[in-house]
Amino acid sequence: MKKRFTSFLFAAIFLFSSLSVFAVDFGLVYSQDADISVPAFDFEEAAVDLSGVLTPRFTALVGETGDLYISASVKYHYEKSEPMAIIPELARTDFAFSLGNIDIKAGRMIYSDPLGIVASGLFDGAKFSYISSFGNFHIGGWYTGFLYKEKAAITMTSKEMADSHTKLDYEDFANTYFAPSRILAALEYDHPSLAGGILGLKSSLIAQFDTGDDKLNSQYLAVSLSVPVNSFIFDAGGCFELIEYKDETTPAFAAEFGVTWMLPTVLEKHLKLSGRYSSGVNDDKTIGAFLPLTTVPQGELVEAKFSGLTVLGADFTGRFAKSLSANVVFTYFIRNDLGTYVYYPVSVVSSEEFFLGGEIFGRVILNISTGIRLNIGTGVFMPQMGNAAPDADMLWRTKLNLVLSIF
Repeated sequence: MKKRFTSFLFAAIFLFSSLSVFAVDFGLVYSQDADISVPAFDFEEAAVDLSGVLTPRFTALVGETGDLYISASVKYHYEKSEPMAIIPELARTDFAFSLGNIDIKAGRMIYSDPLGIVASGLFDGAKFSYISSFGNFHIGGWYTGFLYKEKAAITMTSKEMADSHTKLDYEDFANTYFAPSRILAALEYDHPSLAGGILGLKSSLIAQFDTGDDKLNSQYLAVSLSVPVNSFIFDAGGCFELIEYKDETTPAFAAEFGVTWMLPTVLEKHLKLSGRYSSGVNDDKTIGAFLPLTTVPQGELVEAKFSGLTVLGADFTGRFAKSLSANVVFTYFIRNDLGTYVYYPVSVVSSEEFFLGGEIFGRVILNISTGIRLNIGTGVFMPQMGNAAPDADMLWRTKLNLVLSIF
């Protein structure tokens, strides 16, 4: 089935490219990453992770209202004591066109729910939008089984979690490359300026269906609100979930709140305070751990799955010159039960406590010239700031990223 889909996709791309094209644009971007992790500041135990991605893209206007976007990538990945991996991937590849108030998009496209915590990333499918003065209505359906598993980050079951750590094997490509097979559907409504222009609303009814044998299905109702007040922006949102697994239906929920202060300066600077909560399993198991479709990492160092966690953050971002900006983030992690989050630092120190600790991470972004951007970030996670594993080793990490837009 996947081979037939690939043949169909490339045939569709050829067909679109043969249509009447009025404007064509080619581009090539190379991104180089270096990630250095040092537990307990012991540099002899440092882990170095190198990766680079070459991404060519092609865009074209088709007819008067059509827009074709095609991109692919080839990634190399190297880490200590592991052979180098070469990973090809079809990246964003979609065709969009407009019929008055109706927008239609089909292909491999970017999708994110209103809160960005349920489903976020690339998905294969189609989306229809109706744009009106009463708000915008959207309906979409997507499939995940043709995506590359690392990029898709779908780990809803223990088997999917284990499979996500399996290295790509070209001799067993079909079983080690593709993401879990799930169907995603969404019905959405948003309005940028309700109540006289002071309230922004985004809402979505989402359902995902497992096509495998050990079926885990789930449905979500997500709502996000945004209110600007002078120099402040207040954001709040919530998500209610129903998890259907092994003939049982369990509710779960998540919520978030944030306030952003736009500082009165010539160059853009802002300070944001935020809180994000995802339910864990309560004592009588009538409430389950919140379970998103895709894993959206929480924190730059811990990169935790947003399930059974409270995440508190303070984020300062500022532009200090035309080509220089910086970002400093402090993030604190609390687990909401003792069984859902079992990773670092509680994976190395057994604990019956909840406060995991905090991390601080700073990043500098330098636009060296047109087409060249350098990101340098470093930070440390401190389990000593919590009571769950205060004797665990601190983790220090440095991330470097160089982006070259070749043409």
